[in-house]
Amino acid sequence: MGIDFGSSGLSAALLDRASSQLYPIYWETSQVQGASASASFRIPSVAVIEETAPSGTSPQVTVKSVGCRQLALPAGEFLLQNFKLPLKVSIPYQRATDGLYEPLLQLSPDRAVSIALPLQGVRALLATLNPSQQGQKFGGEGEVLDAAMPEANFDLLPVSNLICKASGLRAETLDAALLDLQGVILGTPAGWSDAYRFNLQEAVLGADLVASASQIFVVPDAIATLVAAVTPGKNPALVQSPALDAVRGSLAEAVPRSVNAAAFSGGTLILNAGAATVELALVDLPPNLQDLTRADFTCQSFDAAGDAFDQDIICQLLAKNETWGMSIDLPRPGHPDLPSRYQLQQRLQGSDFGLQLLEAARHLKVILQHQESFVLNIGQQHWDVQRRDLESLVLVPFVQQLNRELNALLSRAGMSPAGIDRAICAGGMGAWPAIARWLRQKLPNAIVVQHQEFEGDRDIFAQHNSTIDSVSQSTNVSEKIGLVACGLASLALYPQILDVSQHQYSDFFLLWELMQVLGVKTQSYQDILQLLERQGVNTRTCEPRIRQILEGKLPAGLLPEEEDFMLLAEDSRQNRDWQAILSEPLFFEDVTLGYRLNVEHARVVREYLRTLARSSQQKLLEPLTIAWDVPTDSYPNF
Repeated sequence: MGIDFGSSGLSAALLDRASSQLYPIYWETSQVQGASASASFRIPSVAVIEETAPSGTSPQVTVKSVGCRQLALPAGEFLLQNFKLPLKVSIPYQRATDGLYEPLLQLSPDRAVSIALPLQGVRALLATLNPSQQGQKFGGEGEVLDAAMPEANFDLLPVSNLICKASGLRAETLDAALLDLQGVILGTPAGWSDAYRFNLQEAVLGADLVASASQIFVVPDAIATLVAAVTPGKNPALVQSPALDAVRGSLAEAVPRSVNAAAFSGGTLILNAGAATVELALVDLPPNLQDLTRADFTCQSFDAAGDAFDQDIICQLLAKNETWGMSIDLPRPGHPDLPSRYQLQQRLQGSDFGLQLLEAARHLKVILQHQESFVLNIGQQHWDVQRRDLESLVLVPFVQQLNRELNALLSRAGMSPAGIDRAICAGGMGAWPAIARWLRQKLPNAIVVQHQEFEGDRDIFAQHNSTIDSVSQSTNVSEKIGLVACGLASLALYPQILDVSQHQYSDFFLLWELMQVLGVKTQSYQDILQLLERQGVNTRTCEPRIRQILEGKLPAGLLPEEEDFMLLAEDSRQNRDWQAILSEPLFFEDVTLGYRLNVEHARVVREYLRTLARSSQQKLLEPLTIAWDVPTDSYPNF
């Protein structure tokens, strides 16, 4: 199964490796109180959170339901959105003193929750793919209380009415396949840490989709985008469903797809612009895709995409010189500026007016692609927003930054713009005409292919003057199949592309093993590799990562990156465990002799790793086995 967990929604696809048939998954609701059944290929990544405060105790927070955007929530409940981003910050762990999970996320100026809560939200979304858990309830603090409900026209329906189905498979066949999954492939931004991969795997195990982490691979989104783009074959057989017929997108997009790699090769750029990041990859495709390996790809992430674009619309077109009392540094248009963007997002999410601004920005970037202007009213605020201002103040800086990122990627890959034969664009921002125009100028010999994964409701484009209320009911992103999910599932047919080294040996495991084999005696680098090999580690596939750790680069995700600290509550930024780990170097390097371990400091790091391991289902400090027949003689170009 391929699962694309995005900032805005979850989509999935199932692959039968024996027949090479691909079956997109959708979620269906049965008829309720005379309403027609409905279907969606994507459910939103949102969770309804309930806060309770028993007398004499600290407030408790639980996931009440997921996958449903409710416009009005009762007292004591709030909506958790964009909970993909927090999962890259750190691995949740339970404090020995009070049993609470650290670290705490700062959602808004007046609300902080444990990072374990978004993890439970992902688990609840994934549980909708498990027939044994659909419609069930889970008990206990921080546990899932309800399964997911889909978006838009599915609001407020009972959880038990949501059923997971697959286009082209009968219900009994699908249930049997889901209960006997052999593997799950998930997508990730290329630049995100082991903590994000670990947290995703933890959610998959928590949803009981597979029994072991060895059955879960995590692959950069750009690679999955390419695999989906080169597997366009379709099978006309379709299990009929009235609910599926109600989805207004083309039914041709809903049929099972037969993997049949397109006959093209040469220099290829992949650009997947989602909500949180723009994923870029370069590869020189061989004529036979079975000859393509993970080492052939050069991948890169750019941390300013759809969500940052929305913020820039607010800052440049709506706020202008007015910050409504927010005493913060506004981000520069087109730049990541992550601490500023995190703080701005917290302030916007902390008020009804801020949430309305975010909703307006999301729709303005769609409307102004098709209209010269749009009149927007929110309360007493009034704007006449012009397309030319959007282009000059927001779009141009965004494309300029993308151009810099692409230049850096071309340099790393040793490729020239003229050597690119094809550019494949996907994601919400990847479908913009301006992106195609820029790429045609940048890559003179390239064919630019844009995949419009989701379609908006055309009625929105007929509106010339409107208030925010009418805008908020417009777009529907559930009509088309997730491109990345299909590519992730199809990767099971190209196992040589999977990064076996990263799968088998996480950076956390390599750090642990280095602390096991090193001591006060200085060892040469070659001697250290031999010591690891005696422990059973295949150092040939992970040697660059071993050297980085010895040179002082702690595994990404062991501690939060400095730029991500703004996502955390103030108390968590002062985390004593993290401060202790950063207080001294773990390894000492002698330029001529090699490396030795800071033995006393290693005790601090070991105890922290043990704490993380005790709080998780996975075996953090052990290598994973290889569930499939995957080549192990190459590693990626990062």
